Amino acid sequence: EVANAAMRRVRATRSLFYVDTLEHLWRGGRIGAAASLLGSALMIKPLLRITGGRIAPLEKVRTTSRALARLEELAVELAADREVDVAVQHVAASSRAAALAARLRERIPRLFELYVGEAGPVVGAHVGPGMLGVVVSRRQF
Repeated sequence: EVANAAMRRVRATRSLFYVDTLEHLWRGGRIGAAASLLGSALMIKPLLRITGGRIAPLEKVRTTSRALARLEELAVELAADREVDVAVQHVAASSRAAALAARLRERIPRLFELYVGEAGPVVGAHVGPGMLGVVVSRRQF
């Protein structure tokens, strides 16, 4: 019964995140050296998602401010008018995470629980400092 409840929650959850630098994705073999160099030169900030237990590209946005605004928009779209729980995670970016959480609290009308915390060291090693992630999970699954 517990396993079934956990699987229902997983199916009702979407995870999105932003990385501040491509360097750690390159070092971890997630992107090639050319993509890292070109992306850094063009100030590309990838928005990624977790789907099927894997990291997948979602969008490429230029500049940090646009990427963070887009991450917020996507989270609001995912929540829609449903009752949701939201988690904002970060790696060495607590002030950005707090600001994003405050904006989401204002913009998501049926927000039930809002969690803010730092991602663990394994995640941090792969994405590097500055990462912001948003997890949106429907409460009625």
